[in-house]
Amino acid sequence: MNKQQLRRELSAKRSAISKKDKRAWDAEICEAVLAHKHFLACKRLLGFYPIGSEPDIRPVLEKALELGKAVYLPCCKPQLREMIFRQINSLSELVPGAHGIPEPAKSNDALRITHDALCLVPGLAFDENGFRLGYGGGYYDRFLEHFEGSTLGICHRILRQAVPVQAHDLPVDEVIFSKETT
Repeated sequence: MNKQQLRRELSAKRSAISKKDKRAWDAEICEAVLAHKHFLACKRLLGFYPIGSEPDIRPVLEKALELGKAVYLPCCKPQLREMIFRQINSLSELVPGAHGIPEPAKSNDALRITHDALCLVPGLAFDENGFRLGYGGGYYDRFLEHFEGSTLGICHRILRQAVPVQAHDLPVDEVIFSKETT
């Protein structure tokens, strides 16, 4: 099966999760992230704004802000096929960005130092070695190539499976899966 077919299959599988299960599984993921040593130690948290059926990590972002951590979300530049992370002070300040995804305003400060940062990485699926299947744009692959901090993949356990790996793919340090069983 090629990557596009696998993306369609896994996207449909993730979208089929019941609202009740999704709420419970998202809460498990958030609890695990908030208790994780990398979250507790980081000064800067690079998150993502959940769209569609992605795990809802907004409680993690809000807690990080409450704790005084610098919180950054991605801004995509489709014409350059890259993303940069910009700081936020509140989730309410986000504006529609590329692909309709809420993101920080372009006037917000861009991330410059990454060695003391934790990046939460979304994916359609992750394997046991931390390799991910994303949406196909390569934004995270290009960003993580130069990232010096820690990385945690965020995923529902039903999407844990072998994924095609290419030479440019980089694994995350660890994956936080919800605890549900299939």
